[in-house]
Amino acid sequence: MSPTTYYRRFRKMNHRFWMCGLLVGTFIGFIPACKFTGPEGVANGTQSLYASEVLAAHNGGIEKSGFRIPETFGVKGQYKNLNWIFTNAQPFPLYPPKAGELSLTTLTVEDLSRTQDPYYCAMRWDYGQRPELGIKFFANRKLILIAPGKVVRAVVVRVVEWGPPITTDGGIALSQAALSALGITPGSNVGVAFEASDSERTGPVVLGVQ
Repeated sequence: MSPTTYYRRFRKMNHRFWMCGLLVGTFIGFIPACKFTGPEGVANGTQSLYASEVLAAHNGGIEKSGFRIPETFGVKGQYKNLNWIFTNAQPFPLYPPKAGELSLTTLTVEDLSRTQDPYYCAMRWDYGQRPELGIKFFANRKLILIAPGKVVRAVVVRVVEWGPPITTDGGIALSQAALSALGITPGSNVGVAFEASDSERTGPVVLGVQ
């Protein structure tokens, strides 16, 4: 083999060696900059998606501004170290309006057959010694509801009415959309608390890992 041929082969091998080294070095240097997803329940390496912490961020307790979640046909209990009023859920009755009349709610004065917000509820609110203040407080107030079970579900609903009718055993009346979001049937037990933020949108709450 001539010296020229040997040099050319050496230069080609040397070039490949340095190219491989460069690629390996680049990959190794790139690893620390990568943010690998941690164990299930963690997003972007920082934000927790565990159900207990999501609920804690939503749960505003069972008392707010001197008013309480009613315990009629209900009982105070804890779930995920948070206070709830557990009560029997019933479907929200939508009575057909009489001819020429609208079936309006007492708190929000809206026709629920035309509402664009399908997640709503009614409970037997205690308006206190000054009902006008109590009515103003509860109208459109947001609640967080949970349906404990093997897979816990939660939903934010809006207060629109007083109820359910005293002829039922229910402690809360829920719209069909709210019942569906919780995955329950009428008569099931649900936990009720004030939503921490009244600017929270109504609808299902993503709980993540349970």
